[in-house]
Amino acid sequence: MTGPRVLASRPLGRRAFALGSAALGGAALAGCSRFTSGGGSSSSDGSVELSFAWWGDAARAEATEAAVRRFEEENPGITVRTEYQDSGPYQDKLATRIAAGDAPDLFAVPNRSLREYASRGALMDLSKAEVDTTTVEDTVLALGTVDDTLYGVAAGLNTLGVVFRRKHLLDAGLELPDGLSWSWDDYEELCRRITESTGGTVYGSGYSTVAETTNITWTRQQGEDFYTEDARFGASRESIAAWYAMNERFRDSGALPPPGYSDVQGNSAEQQLISQDKVASQFFATNNFKAYNAASEGDLLILRMPGETTSERRGHSIDCSMLWSLSSQTEHPAEAAALLDYLVNDPAAYTEMMTTRGVPPNREVTEVIKADLHPDDLAATEYLLALQEEDLPTMFVYPRGASAMADEIATVAVEIEFGRMTPEQAADALLRVGETELSA
Repeated sequence: MTGPRVLASRPLGRRAFALGSAALGGAALAGCSRFTSGGGSSSSDGSVELSFAWWGDAARAEATEAAVRRFEEENPGITVRTEYQDSGPYQDKLATRIAAGDAPDLFAVPNRSLREYASRGALMDLSKAEVDTTTVEDTVLALGTVDDTLYGVAAGLNTLGVVFRRKHLLDAGLELPDGLSWSWDDYEELCRRITESTGGTVYGSGYSTVAETTNITWTRQQGEDFYTEDARFGASRESIAAWYAMNERFRDSGALPPPGYSDVQGNSAEQQLISQDKVASQFFATNNFKAYNAASEGDLLILRMPGETTSERRGHSIDCSMLWSLSSQTEHPAEAAALLDYLVNDPAAYTEMMTTRGVPPNREVTEVIKADLHPDDLAATEYLLALQEEDLPTMFVYPRGASAMADEIATVAVEIEFGRMTPEQAADALLRVGETELSA
């Protein structure tokens, strides 16, 4: 047996895989379990079982499992054991399994871990797999490329944006901002006036100062790369200090809440400050828009990040948090590649998953599913697609040690918030981590 054959046709010229007739057999529907051990296996009748793991909640698991069932129906002789867990435990267990040589056949890799796993030889070179990546734009393939070798394909595309509650802009007598031209000063002024108009019962912004992605966006707007193409730390002391100084200014003016205000905020959409009507705006990842808007009474407006046309360079980029990778140790490379190809190129997969992980990496697939998207998902998708048409900086693969940088960002942001560290001290702290922890 040389590999599975996809039996049903699809609109995008799918690849066919030769499959000996002896391998054909009934496919049992895979069960969706928590993260367990063990890769795929073979049976005496020639059928193959693959293991497929990712992180996410039960709703994402249900959608992904439905997509996998379609794959099984089209590929008799292949069953897929699906496994999932929350992000933190998933990443810990994945690291343990990879170290033990027991990785799933196909699995989700966090963007900050791709380089490390590739350098260990844990991931398959996808140029050697039967996966059609000609359907994916070069800027998207760059998200999974380390040292000119493709090790992962984005599971879904995201970018940053600003969500604003319309009612607070209108109640304060403010016009809806022009997201194509506003500056950080414009954003601060809007937020300050909203805080003032509500007497401080609602703050104009609740953007996170601990988010690594916001630091990356700001740094690019200063003409630098937070993480460089050669896996180094590229932000200058001046640009880092300027970011934290601006955060302090926002807080001093009332545009941001006082220290500790966001400590009660949870991770779900319903627990966000904007959903609780405690702030009028937040930064967000585009695939969260539907949930955020539903929790905010449908009142949210999507805007681009401030400073995109008033800074030295564009800050936006197309990114992903999760990539699909194949284990270099899989015993079933052809079948695992067929599943990956399906997840990248088959509209049937996204008919089930839609944009739960972000916009599909294959633009043609996105066009197929757009008509069936929820209006909020469609709005977020159109926002990202419009940005994708523009000349944006490339998001480079994170260096090894990026987790240490994320931890330090979270630490210094809190220290500054409570006045225990200056912006310059924060910059020095990040530079020390950049010099000691990051590597190619």
